[in-house]
Amino acid sequence: MRRSRLLRIFGPKPPQPTAGGESTAPHTGDGLPEDDRTPERRERAAHRQQLAREHGWTYVECDTPAIQGWPRTALPPGPLGRVRDEVTGRYRGRAFRFFDYIHRDSAHAPWRTLSVCAVRIPVQVPYLYVRDPDGTGHDLYAESPEADFAVELLSDDVRDDIRENGFTDLVLDRDLLICTAAGGGPQDIEPRLDALTRLIAHVPADVWAHWGR
Repeated sequence: MRRSRLLRIFGPKPPQPTAGGESTAPHTGDGLPEDDRTPERRERAAHRQQLAREHGWTYVECDTPAIQGWPRTALPPGPLGRVRDEVTGRYRGRAFRFFDYIHRDSAHAPWRTLSVCAVRIPVQVPYLYVRDPDGTGHDLYAESPEADFAVELLSDDVRDDIRENGFTDLVLDRDLLICTAAGGGPQDIEPRLDALTRLIAHVPADVWAHWGR
């Protein structure tokens, strides 16, 4: 397991993130959460299927293996959850994955639903977790085994993107930029993809070239 180092980049240590951006639903024993069968979930699934048809993307109802190997900081604590209503494809030339993550803290806790978006970045890079507790882009905290990578990537343009879109939590792991609904930013698929691809485009090419693996 990689050992990461906590770095104070532009301000004091932030508070721990909360479970904002999640919805809860009852469960029955060890079976699927009941919200898999509600009109709300059916409506959400139908909307994503329509988006997939319109854009030439792919919709999959269940794809839990899609998150095997992901960093734990990119997902809530607790047992591994399930992937539901996943849309994959390309947006502005970048591969992406958008899905609902259905999870719970323990076997008897209520199920929670968290939307997750992951966008492919140009190269594989060192692990980096960025936290912006107040959404200003000024008091950033970063966790990475490579301090210089965090400093170089968090340029003025990237910090401006973080502030303008209200991102509070971002994870770069290997060749993915990952953000959940609890991490701020636009909530709908296309606005979120637009914000994340724009942020990636603002990272200088020499940063990708220097740190790419």
